[in-house]
Amino acid sequence: MLVTNRSSAPLEGYLEFVKCCAQAGVTAVQLREKRFSVHELIDFGKKLRLLLHPFSVPLIINDRVDICLEVDGQGVHLGQEDGNVLEARRRLGDHRILGLTVNSLTEVQKANDLPLDYVGLGAIFPTSSKPAVRTIWGLEGLRQASTFSRHPIIAIGGIQEKHVKLVMEAGARGIAAIGMFHEALDPKKTVENLRHIMEAREHVATN
Repeated sequence: MLVTNRSSAPLEGYLEFVKCCAQAGVTAVQLREKRFSVHELIDFGKKLRLLLHPFSVPLIINDRVDICLEVDGQGVHLGQEDGNVLEARRRLGDHRILGLTVNSLTEVQKANDLPLDYVGLGAIFPTSSKPAVRTIWGLEGLRQASTFSRHPIIAIGGIQEKHVKLVMEAGARGIAAIGMFHEALDPKKTVENLRHIMEAREHVATN
């Protein structure tokens, strides 16, 4: 999952970057722009939605159910403080994706009883995008959480390309990242490499 970090980047150039990742096979895009106004989020969200539609790549909106409905996104990712999961599911319906950040094993276990499609577990490693993160799980923590969780785990936080195979082997079903994509010299190649790693892991898991 590509997590956006447009900041002050020119719109057209950033959309080209997202398109490049979508063409290469990124599995989802999460719109996460903490400094954007509601108007900016809606405008950017609609542009992303149109861009991603031909590639059948779902657009996940961070925190905001209302923005998701406004831009006709495919889902929402909630933090622990971002609202009631049951209410979000009621508003989104069963056809949209709903994920939740979990920061402890207690939160993982509580999430087991909620109508979620996945849980986001982080940070796996220290990350500059969230320096005040509550928990650094590490690979062993991820492995432990995966034994408790009834939902697929999307790992996030400080994950670089060299970590992906280890993270998947520790129990993650997918990864979400900012820096790995945005700092890549060749984003297309990075996405393609990730797809190969994940497809190989899925092949091992089914044999």
